[in-house]
Amino acid sequence: MQPKIDFHCHSTFSDGTLEPYQLVAAASSAGLAGLALTDHDTTEGTELFLEAGRKKGFLAVAGTELSLDYRATTHLLGLDVLPESSRPLDLGFIQKFREERNEGIYVALEAIGKPVSREAVSGFAGEGQTGKPHFAKAMLKAGYVTARQEAFDLYLGIGKPAYVKKRRLTPPEGIRLLLDAGWCPVLAHSISMEAPLEEYPKIFEEWKAWGLVGLEVWHPSHSPEVAAYFDSLADDAGLVATCGSDFHGANKDVPINWTRDNSPLSLTVLDRLRDGLRAELARAGGGEASSWEGF
Repeated sequence: MQPKIDFHCHSTFSDGTLEPYQLVAAASSAGLAGLALTDHDTTEGTELFLEAGRKKGFLAVAGTELSLDYRATTHLLGLDVLPESSRPLDLGFIQKFREERNEGIYVALEAIGKPVSREAVSGFAGEGQTGKPHFAKAMLKAGYVTARQEAFDLYLGIGKPAYVKKRRLTPPEGIRLLLDAGWCPVLAHSISMEAPLEEYPKIFEEWKAWGLVGLEVWHPSHSPEVAAYFDSLADDAGLVATCGSDFHGANKDVPINWTRDNSPLSLTVLDRLRDGLRAELARAGGGEASSWEGF
């Protein structure tokens, strides 16, 4: 079997259940040759992850996953595939967006008679950032729901009583943020946009014009038929097809070896991402990192 790499996973620094060093150990034991840590809107676990990779002789790639203001659920991976020429990614202003949203959830839950304490929620978040999965766990512990998913279905999901929309970057803003730091933008699990399948060719062409380099084609939410379709569209749009398990540990029913068993891509996809990023930076220019003072 050719060496495989997974470009999408989460640690305890967002909504995963494994520490960064545990991800390296688990991925290596599962037969992967490389793994990218892409926690939501943060890079706080990066140094621990990279250090664990160095100690084990394992290819660890720094990354993040940004939530964007577009269709339904739209996420953009940022991958530091050229660390020798990139800059640290400052996401502090996005953390403020998350903090504002979290405060709104506390207020909304109080208003509907389902309050949870900040201590309870932060206890589930641990050293990582607080997100909706931690609210769901606190609601389960408080007896408001019988399962974590029920918390989303009844209260925290879009259109539900405790749903609070988080401020987000637009796709061009998110892509430019990554390119300005020399990081590679890759569109994650596109099926979650919930667009009609016939609209995706135009969507991907538009994102390519904005500076997108890669497209996550193989993902647990993509059926084999959808993956084959997106693979063809990636080729048509000049995007690099990538793969990711979106591994969250015990928080999602997806194993760490998902890409090893389901993706046809070998480790050489990393070279294609690097070449694609270099070409995009040469075309549009990396420039100076944006300050994003307007947020």
